[in-house]
Amino acid sequence: MPDTGPREFSPDWALHPGVYLRRMLEERGIRQAELAERTGLTAKHINQIVNQLIGVSADVAFLLDRALGTDPGFWTRAEADYQARASREKAQQELPELIQWARKFDKVALRRYGIIAAGDDKGTQVEKILRFFGVASPEAFDRTWIQPRLSFRRSQSFTVNEPNTALWLRLVDRSAEHVTVPPLRPAALRKVARTIPAMTNHTVPHGFAVARSALAEAGVILTFVREVPSTRASAVTWWQGPERPVIALTERYRKPDTFWFNLLHEIGHVLLHPRRTTFLDLELEKRTGDGAERDAHDFAENTLLPEGARMRIAAAATREDLLRLATTFGVGVSVVAGQHGRATEKWGMVSSLRGTISDDDICELEQISNAGMPDDDSDSSSMGG
Repeated sequence: MPDTGPREFSPDWALHPGVYLRRMLEERGIRQAELAERTGLTAKHINQIVNQLIGVSADVAFLLDRALGTDPGFWTRAEADYQARASREKAQQELPELIQWARKFDKVALRRYGIIAAGDDKGTQVEKILRFFGVASPEAFDRTWIQPRLSFRRSQSFTVNEPNTALWLRLVDRSAEHVTVPPLRPAALRKVARTIPAMTNHTVPHGFAVARSALAEAGVILTFVREVPSTRASAVTWWQGPERPVIALTERYRKPDTFWFNLLHEIGHVLLHPRRTTFLDLELEKRTGDGAERDAHDFAENTLLPEGARMRIAAAATREDLLRLATTFGVGVSVVAGQHGRATEKWGMVSSLRGTISDDDICELEQISNAGMPDDDSDSSSMGG
């Protein structure tokens, strides 16, 4: 019976294959140079294995099998066990740095969307966050999410939390992945845009549901992902492919008129600007310095209200005047109230007319956006709340 070498067992440690090879050569009285001759490998190669400088490849394992009568599987398993142990040790050494990186993300948002669980230890949290972004390390996260994806068009006068902004964008990406829409049809999208003003007469969730359905027919995915702290995000135009635009809105400011203006603003980006460009809008009042933002702003204004409406709204003297104008223009009173406040800076008369996006509205918007999402998506079946 040939000597098949040490038998396999499952320790909680692992030795380099070179340790086993050294012992075997010593037990058999075989010099390294002799083994090199038997295998056809160089003496340097054998010495490097024995001194644990290099590993044992599958090819070398077969050569050792022929020369020593050992099972090649023993060598490949020993190599795999050693590499696995080395990887675990490296991961343990890097864990403090990874934990520090994971702390940059808003923990409430991570738990709300099921990315991490309340009982997870810090190491598990790190692994889950990396898997959520589909990257192997913080460096890969920066290369994949921060450097290319956050080179968005936005005002540079704000300081935003980049990890949380990437978190919000990944949530947007995930919420749209399961939605099926036809390729973008710009002409159909322009028609849908002209119907948005009438949708402002509904409650925000009901109008959003109608807009989502109409935009889907034109090839645009509309979704809602509540704001992640320190991002200042109001909305984004995000491309999942050259013919697959995604518009995402948040509840920032919690005002219906702002919500609807943001939607038309993003539709403007889809229609007017290069595809594959991410437009992340942070602050409504200061977004007009950039040329592309000015274009989208003008598109939203001109679509939301008919020509001459702003002068009549600004001239309104009473709440009743504003209510009549909303009926005349066929838009929700929140739109007219918000326009009057911005034109006159007299917010007292219109504050109650503008309305508020409530917590219940936010939950309903999330339910609409997550309808049909697979239960096992990113290890999460609970979204929102």
